[in-house]
Amino acid sequence: MSRVEEYKRRLEEYEKREREELRNIRIDDLLSSDLREAVIPGIGVVRYGVLTVGDWLKLSGIEDRNELTVAVIACMLSKADPSVTVEKVKSLPLAVFNAIAEALSRDVSNFRIAT
Repeated sequence: MSRVEEYKRRLEEYEKREREELRNIRIDDLLSSDLREAVIPGIGVVRYGVLTVGDWLKLSGIEDRNELTVAVIACMLSKADPSVTVEKVKSLPLAVFNAIAEALSRDVSNFRIAT
């Protein structure tokens, strides 16, 4: 067997194994209420939830970029701690807010987080 044929055979085997490992998923499999944690240097660990499409629809009407950023962070934090409000987030020291926003922005793809 030539080298080309050998590589082709290996590639086919790899692709076959990959297809076998993939499983069919249902939308219910994708609906997760799992909370995540982010380590904020100098502050500690913050628990939060990721945004859903419903959250995105509710928040996307906020036009002011800074207000949107505060609302997104409050929404994410409130999934882990229902006592978190937009007003409480607005009361954070700016350096603390920026550190939290930067850490949580990794899980936000449809919003531009102003930090």
